Amino acid sequence: MTGKCPLHGHEQPLDDAYFTDPYATYAQLNEAGPVHRFCLPDGIPVWAVTSYDEVREWLRDQRLARRREFANADYTNDVPPEGVPVAPLVMEDPPEHGHTRRLINVAFMPKRVAQMQEKVEALVNGLLDDLAAAGEGGQVVDLADKFCAPLPIVMVSEMLGVPKESWDDVRRWTDDIFGRSDEVNYEAKVGFANLLRGLIAERTEEPRDDLISAWAQATDMNGEVIPAEMVMLLILSIYTGGFDSTLGALTASVIDLINHPEHTAEFVANPGIVPAAIEELMRRNGSVHRGFRRFAKEEVEIAGQKIGLGDTVFLYVSAANRDPKQFPDPDVMDFNRPPYQHIAFGRGPHVCPGAELARLELRTGLHALFSRFPNIRLAVPEQELEWRESTFIRVPKSLPVILS
Repeated sequence: MTGKCPLHGHEQPLDDAYFTDPYATYAQLNEAGPVHRFCLPDGIPVWAVTSYDEVREWLRDQRLARRREFANADYTNDVPPEGVPVAPLVMEDPPEHGHTRRLINVAFMPKRVAQMQEKVEALVNGLLDDLAAAGEGGQVVDLADKFCAPLPIVMVSEMLGVPKESWDDVRRWTDDIFGRSDEVNYEAKVGFANLLRGLIAERTEEPRDDLISAWAQATDMNGEVIPAEMVMLLILSIYTGGFDSTLGALTASVIDLINHPEHTAEFVANPGIVPAAIEELMRRNGSVHRGFRRFAKEEVEIAGQKIGLGDTVFLYVSAANRDPKQFPDPDVMDFNRPPYQHIAFGRGPHVCPGAELARLELRTGLHALFSRFPNIRLAVPEQELEWRESTFIRVPKSLPVILS
């Protein structure tokens, strides 16, 4: 733990070393206890819950609310996605959240996701063909740019109804909104908003078979048509969960498998183990490192620690997934761990609606990638990889590799 907040005097453990290797920080936090008081890099004081039992329990407890109105004056963030005052889905609590969730769930029903298998396989094979051409002769290729990003961006964009000619812009804007300077962040928000506003207006007049069309004509709990601004924020939420977080999980899992060749060989040779392997990889590499910020609606007690009314609480799912009390030898990759104990996709009312699509993309993408390129390796030392400086979703800025 290094450094203290000059304003509040709390520790600031999320330093440069944290962004390079957050798991070392989580190990220290878990050893110190289940609940911690510290300040984020921007000076906002938070309560950080890191132990598995407490994180799992409080992901469902409605005394921790999403709506900004419950925050005290200490929470000053205005950077998307968490800093906007209101947003459907991610900043709603029951019963409003349940209504919005039903608008989302229709796109991610297990039966509908299962029908996407052939589409995902065809997309993966096409991306791997392009990747092979780009990496011919030992050329260094950016796997994040050529494979890990296109897979989820295409799937999510087609579901939403965002036209192909805008996909590259959406990728750039998404990254800029979540991980760049204020100036670049503002430019990205304006560009993204202009695109979405136009699409919503177009689909309102001429609906198609896509989510933007459905949401442009959907109503809220009072029977009023959802405003375009709310539809825009809903689309941004879907890109956060369906693209950005899957990109992070794919890239981190590729690095993890490269670092564990014996496990990778088993992963490729034994397709029957792939589902369990994906669960272990998500436990180890879930890119959403903490749940969306929550605020105490009343004074509560977590693991004996009193949390004040309006205080900000972060539930660190990635730290919980490395809690040695729940997962013996948590840093060891073990495809034989009991399945579905990790909480990488959250839990409770806000559990990730796109979890099954993410699993499908990870299973198909990772198995095909390492089957085709079993000798893939990093083109630079792992410690030289640059990661987005985000305490929310962890994504590398690039992933240079050599395919053979």
